[in-house]
Amino acid sequence: MSNESWGECKDCKWWQIEPEATIQNQSMGLCIEEELQPFRLRVSGNSGCTSFMKGAPARAKGSSAAPPTAQPTR
Repeated sequence: MSNESWGECKDCKWWQIEPEATIQNQSMGLCIEEELQPFRLRVSGNSGCTSFMKGAPARAKGSSAAPPTAQPTR
């Protein structure tokens, strides 16, 4: 696997966090990548996977709840 296909959530456009949250390793949010949405994955900024796509995270209230209550915003 190449380094281009893996990255941390805090740098991924598929990471959705609270509207007021800061982008940090310990910030929790919802993975909104289309194929992973059914799993309602709550992940930290320093989590990562091969569905990584460089970009700014989306923001929605309830993204860091356990379990997440937000709907994907992209």
